Amino acid sequence: MLRKIQKLCKPENDGERGPSVRGCGMPREGAPHVNIHLRYGEQTGELRAGVSGIYRCGSPWLCSTCAPAKALKRAEGVQAAADATYKRGGMSALVILTASHSKKMSLADVRKLVQDASSKARKSRAWVKAQEEFGILGAICGPEVTYSKENGWHYHQHLSVLTDGPTAGEIAAAGGDAEKLRKFVAARTQAAGDWLAETYKEKIRAAGGKVSDKHGCKVRVAHDAADASEYMSKGSMAWEVAGGHKDETKAEASMTPWDIALAADAGDKSMYARWREYMSVMPGTKSCVISAPLSEKLGIVVEDDVEGDEQVLHENDDVVGRVVSPLWKRWMRHGLASTFLLRVEYGGEAGFADAVEQTNADSDVIGKEKEEETVTDMLARLDVQREEQTVALLTRLEQEVVEWREAASLERAAVKAYQHRFDLTATPANIVEIAGERIRQRADAMGQRAVVAGIVDELAESYGVRIAESDALRVAIAAPDWQREIEAIIPGRWLSREEVAALRMVA
Repeated sequence: MLRKIQKLCKPENDGERGPSVRGCGMPREGAPHVNIHLRYGEQTGELRAGVSGIYRCGSPWLCSTCAPAKALKRAEGVQAAADATYKRGGMSALVILTASHSKKMSLADVRKLVQDASSKARKSRAWVKAQEEFGILGAICGPEVTYSKENGWHYHQHLSVLTDGPTAGEIAAAGGDAEKLRKFVAARTQAAGDWLAETYKEKIRAAGGKVSDKHGCKVRVAHDAADASEYMSKGSMAWEVAGGHKDETKAEASMTPWDIALAADAGDKSMYARWREYMSVMPGTKSCVISAPLSEKLGIVVEDDVEGDEQVLHENDDVVGRVVSPLWKRWMRHGLASTFLLRVEYGGEAGFADAVEQTNADSDVIGKEKEEETVTDMLARLDVQREEQTVALLTRLEQEVVEWREAASLERAAVKAYQHRFDLTATPANIVEIAGERIRQRADAMGQRAVVAGIVDELAESYGVRIAESDALRVAIAAPDWQREIEAIIPGRWLSREEVAALRMVA
């Protein structure tokens, strides 16, 4: 399924970047291999095979691999909120918000109509009053999308409206009767859900939309925390990722995004258009967010469920084998990665090599249909490429060593020539060179012209030779870069007492 979706999400124009789901499951950049693990699931206790060293796109809307994982993570937050609400004696009103739609309406239009009305209903002054009147702690919203060939896109929202525990008036009215008190809270919770549904309908109609009084919205009170949590687990987790589990009539009546993807992959052009439309609209849509104020009221901590790329680094525990990255990519392209992991689960660590061999055989069959090279040829070609890359790397390193040695030799020769070029004689030409170096040393802080006169006087006093300031300045400016670099390493070359003595003695 993932591979099919990745093909469906291919950009229509060259050079464009498609959604991140296209890279989901692929090895991270530069990784030579992926690690294969066998671990027992925390919830099921079953032995499951997994892979590390790959990217996960984290998309709850486009990725058949990441969507169930994201849904489970959202369900944990919803469960925590429901448990905390019922623990304090509160309840949850389960609300479905829909709107009338036709096949002519785009998904973007249907979503905007429902989403805006729902948002406005929970951001008005009336909502603040309703919170006080019904003891509403907050609301959790989970959007869901389906499609039917008869009526088009059906975007709707599942809401869990959480109400607080018994009020003082309800406790007094119940007179110690627990069942009576429960009914009081349930009635208030039902009223909260009904209020939201009615306000939502007003917003829909104000926006020019239509909604049925009888079928547009549904409201009921959850039996318990588990009921509230399961209800909010609608959406991507409830979609049948594998496909093919519904009879044809139901599939035609209500198609999940995965159903649309399967039909599009099978060649249905209209379904391909629907998938591209869905792909452009739904990513980024928030689902089952537990707001900070609600978390604070309930005393729970829920991690932010951020949609985005996740890099899964190599994990080193419970590793049963490794697969080189090019081979894993080939299996991904051929839709065999999950088949391989199932074989690892079946055969365990002892059967790892057999799982690789069987998957390679399947890959060769698919590759032959696509006129691709065999796995053996591919691995042999990669070995040759690696050998060529190694030889090229060694050659480059050898060249760098030679260049470094030549550079070092040239530098030593330059230093030697620089140290002895004046022959330590106090001639006007040598004094000019000495002056030029001193000017360069001091010019950074003071400027060249500010130091020229002083340096000329200093040298005349030391060596008994007076030079023209213009000659000193000219030599200072004319020094090449290599000479300046050497002077930075051994500054003040002409300040040593031995050289001054030698110069004076020669002079």
